[in-house]
Amino acid sequence: MIVKSHRLIPYAAACTLEASSAEVVNRTKVGKVLTVKLIDENSIQLGGGLCFLDAKLLQAVKNGFALPQLIPLLLNLKNSFQSICMLLKIRSILLQETPTLNKISVGLRAGLSATAAFASYHLQCQKLLEDEKGGVILFKVANTDIVSWLSIPCDKICKSGSGLVRETPAAIFTFKNLSVAERAIIGRLDHLGDPGHGEVEISGNLPLLDKIGYISRLAQKSVPSIL
Repeated sequence: MIVKSHRLIPYAAACTLEASSAEVVNRTKVGKVLTVKLIDENSIQLGGGLCFLDAKLLQAVKNGFALPQLIPLLLNLKNSFQSICMLLKIRSILLQETPTLNKISVGLRAGLSATAAFASYHLQCQKLLEDEKGGVILFKVANTDIVSWLSIPCDKICKSGSGLVRETPAAIFTFKNLSVAERAIIGRLDHLGDPGHGEVEISGNLPLLDKIGYISRLAQKSVPSIL
C-alpha cells in the first residue's frame, strides 16, 4: 500500500482506531476490529462499513466520534452500528480518569500504531531508519500483563501489536507503573530524566530506541488524540 504524504496524518489517526479496537477485542473478547482501508483521495473506511472524509476522521479521533458518510452507513447498517459501538467503547476507555489496565493497554497500542505509520511512510522517518537491520521493540508495564510491540522489518513497513513475540527483541522499554505509562501516552514523559530516576528501564539496542522515540514524538505532535 502507498500512503501519500498529504494523507499520512489521517491514515495514522485511522490506524490508532484500528489498533485501539484490536486491543479492546483482545482484552474483552467482544466487539469489532475497525480495519482501515483508504477508499479514494479523501475518504477512509473503518471496519468495512463506516466511511469518513479525512477531516471528519481526524475529528472522530480527537473527539471520540464524528458523523460518517451517510450512504455507506445505510448500505452497511449492521456493520456500521457495530463500528459505532466500538468507537464509543474506545472513547469510554480512554476517558477514564484513572490509569486502568484497559486504558493504558489501549492507549499504548494506539500510540505505537501511529509511530509505525510514520516510520513506514514519513520520508524523514524512513531515512532515519534506512540503516537499521530490523527487529522488534517491546513496550511493557512492570507488574502487569501489558506487553505491546513495534516491529521494524527489513522492508521498513513497520507494524505494531500486543502480546509476547517469538523472536528475541532488539530492545525493551519498561514503564515503572501505569501512571508512568499514562504520562508517555499523553506526551509528558521525560525521555532524558525519567530513565535516570528509575521511572523507565531500557535495554538492548539503545540507538534504535532513540530513533523510535523521535518518531513517536513526531507522530504524537502531528496526530490528534482524545487524551
